[in-house]
Amino acid sequence: MTRQQTVQALLAAQDTAYQAFQSKLVPGQDNILGVRMPAVRRIAGQIARADFRAWLDDPAPDRWYEETMLRGIVIATAPMVLEERFARTAEFVPQIDNWAVCDCVCGSFDLTDRVAWWGFIQPYLHTEDEFAARFGAVMLLHLFAGADDLTRTLSALCGIPAKGYNARMGVAWALSVCGVRFPAETLAFLSQAGLDDWTHNKTLQKMLESRRLAETWRPHVKACKRRRENHHGTIGT
Repeated sequence: MTRQQTVQALLAAQDTAYQAFQSKLVPGQDNILGVRMPAVRRIAGQIARADFRAWLDDPAPDRWYEETMLRGIVIATAPMVLEERFARTAEFVPQIDNWAVCDCVCGSFDLTDRVAWWGFIQPYLHTEDEFAARFGAVMLLHLFAGADDLTRTLSALCGIPAKGYNARMGVAWALSVCGVRFPAETLAFLSQAGLDDWTHNKTLQKMLESRRLAETWRPHVKACKRRRENHHGTIGT
């Protein structure tokens, strides 16, 4: 499938009602066609089964939001050795400029080799870049939110230095997943982690929003909320 054929396939799958809905969910993106994710993944699968390297290496810039989404999913799913996947992912991450592409692409990788992936994501856990940091946080969520990795994952999330809104939201989301799965350990860690007030409280909010949080833990989570957010802990929405 050529890039032109890809655009034609996207246009054929366009849903204008979904376009309006998606545009509200991903503010600041004025190039959304409105293609639902099942169709995007179907097109990505067609690319991945064909000459995907020619498609990925085509120098034409992505015109549509969905093209960038496709690029990330193809990199995540096409048959290639891990070294190539890492190299192409490293080239792709700077192209991420919204939460939706970040999160959908992160959820598309085969994360079997956890040791190699832990090493690969380290730079993204120590960056000030908003969306690169979100990529690191969401990859931790998908790969290292189990019992065996809990301590190092909580420490890594709380240590991410990026201050941008989308980065802190990614950190809060990942921490909340840990909190829902392991509330005692996560709340104990948060009590001494020195996390900024905004991210701390957003983590608790997202834990409470989860239907998977045991009812017996809800009062404890509410009690951990910081009542006054200091100047450095406030992030505008």
